[in-house]
Amino acid sequence: MRGLRGSLQFKFMSAIVCIVVPLLGIIFLWQGVAEERQAWTQVVNQARLLTRQIILTRQWVSDSQGLFLRQDTPGAQGGGAFYTDLLPTDRGVMQRFTPSMVTKQLSLYSYRQNLYRFRLAGIAPMNPENRPDAFETAAIKSFAQAENKEYYALADHDGEAVFQYSAPLYVDETCLSCHKNYTSGTVSGCLSIHLPVQNVLDSLSRSKMQLFMSALALIVLTVMTLYFLVRYLVLRPLGTLESVADGISRGRFPGRIRIGSSHEMDRVGQALSSMSAKLEEGRNRLEEEVQNATSELALANEELKTLDRLKSEFLATMSHELRSPLTSIRGGLDYLRRTETAPDRQGYLHIMDKNVNRLTHLVTDIFDITRIEAEKIDWNFEPADMTELVGEIVEIMSPLAEECGLRLSLPPTGPMNALADVERIEQVIVNLTDNAIKYSPAGGVISFALRIEGEEIRIQVRDQGPGIPHGEREAIFKKFHTTPSSGAKGKPGGTGLGLAICSQIVRAHGGRIWVEDNPGGGSVFTFTLPVAKE
Repeated sequence: MRGLRGSLQFKFMSAIVCIVVPLLGIIFLWQGVAEERQAWTQVVNQARLLTRQIILTRQWVSDSQGLFLRQDTPGAQGGGAFYTDLLPTDRGVMQRFTPSMVTKQLSLYSYRQNLYRFRLAGIAPMNPENRPDAFETAAIKSFAQAENKEYYALADHDGEAVFQYSAPLYVDETCLSCHKNYTSGTVSGCLSIHLPVQNVLDSLSRSKMQLFMSALALIVLTVMTLYFLVRYLVLRPLGTLESVADGISRGRFPGRIRIGSSHEMDRVGQALSSMSAKLEEGRNRLEEEVQNATSELALANEELKTLDRLKSEFLATMSHELRSPLTSIRGGLDYLRRTETAPDRQGYLHIMDKNVNRLTHLVTDIFDITRIEAEKIDWNFEPADMTELVGEIVEIMSPLAEECGLRLSLPPTGPMNALADVERIEQVIVNLTDNAIKYSPAGGVISFALRIEGEEIRIQVRDQGPGIPHGEREAIFKKFHTTPSSGAKGKPGGTGLGLAICSQIVRAHGGRIWVEDNPGGGSVFTFTLPVAKE
């Protein structure tokens, strides 16, 4: 039903056109066909009646052995006679008229008054004028084969429509006195009547036109009446309901809604009014609850901000306070390492020094991320050559990598100036390099790559470690999050702060940082910095 989309008004008009128009059209078409059939039935009945009258007249003349008429009377003129039977009387000479001659005289009288015309047609006529034409030949053939008792057709004679009707004539005993070659009871010919029906056709045409105009007027009147009724009873109330519903959706809640077109629409309006009142009540109650909840959330947010500030201040203070004793411990360890020569004591001092370094690194990370979150770091952005900075870091950290059986690789690259805080970006690169050294197997290569893409410089650190699972690639840049590989194979586990600090530093520069798979195994850490404009 998706294809039947559109306005209700369009659908209604389409339904009216598809139902009312064909229905009324069929009714008027049937009426027109019925009128035409009735008209032609009347014509046929008229022809039958005329034929019967003429045949009865012929029968009477035949039973009377003909009629005797005075030759000088108007009724005896113009007909002509095939036989000349004269009878002298006191009133003048009488001429005998046979049935055929009487039929011809009657046809002349009718023809003179422009009514109808009829004639006799025989199979073997004695009078050549009675030879059948094509229509009469077909009629006689049909009568002889006992197929029909009448034969008719519509023809055009000199531009006028003519209805041709033919009835059979049978041979009886009176006919044999003149027609010796006939057989009693057989078809001797036919009586053919020509009725002018042009007025009938004209009347049918006028009737069809009147029916068409009546049908068109009725269709238009019906469609317009139904359209205005539905528009007033359905479409206008629906428009009112739509505007009310739209107002409710915009927060305007009306009072009592009266449609007025019908009781059903009034009930819909009452239901909509009830729904509007309940919605308004619910909205007011919800707004009150939201306002209360907002106030509570505001208080809770203030408390959280206070706690976060206290936490940051505590961590900053603790980090600062922890550095002093760690410095003293490191100084004592350095003194003991210079004065103590016993191998076993040197081993313990080495373990202590390693853990002091880890603790110092942890305190430094906590101090840095606390200051970054508290926005208490003074950034010093200036143009710096990243190629030179990465080269210095590779040179500094190469001995540490060699101790682990690794090699640092930096292909020759031209100068690439970025707008950066050199100290903090150095911290990022050192952190990424330290992680790569920590998790890469012995004999591996840690490579660096720098390139400019658009308005940023991309710096990459490729390692050959265990890699980062896909589900962990975003979480590793969050605080205190470590991957499952952290601490594996005897490697010391991380605190989960190094990459978080790197992410904060890079974002403060307006860059991005992410990790991908290294095609040769391991991970590729990439971060971007804005190019320093000249």
